Amino acid sequence: MSSPTTTTKPATGSRVQRTGDAFMRRVLRSPMHRMVSGKLLIVTVIGRKSGHVYENPVGYAESDGYVLIGTAAKWYRNLRPGEPVRITLRRTVIEADWEVIREEEVAAECYRIILEVNPTHGRFAGISLTPDGSVNRDELRKALAAGTVVVRLTPRESWSRPLPDA
Repeated sequence: MSSPTTTTKPATGSRVQRTGDAFMRRVLRSPMHRMVSGKLLIVTVIGRKSGHVYENPVGYAESDGYVLIGTAAKWYRNLRPGEPVRITLRRTVIEADWEVIREEEVAAECYRIILEVNPTHGRFAGISLTPDGSVNRDELRKALAAGTVVVRLTPRESWSRPLPDA
């Protein structure tokens, strides 16, 4: 990765959101991470223009060796082609290759998995499962048109050591 500025800049957004994100980052890096690390991880991106480090707590689901993140937030725009992204998953820092998915068929399967693992995400995303367990395609199309994407991560073999206890 490129050498980033060493300061961590909070994401833009409401004060409540920034406070909540800061709290979740602390919990996800602490020995108490087990309370939330089954559904949340930290994705770290470097601003394309600013060089600032942004650490975003996001919901995720794991499936077949992938980590799936559905998001309407714009942090994924700072992912750099050919460079891995750094995530903190269960207090372990991991580099992962990434792919941004906007295509409806692939996004539908990813969202089916995300919503089965983390149904709360659907309320935030405005996407639900139908009674037969498939993704509501009208809601998915609306979300995709509004900028929602799926970021599919493939963790690399090289895992970093877990963070030390705080």
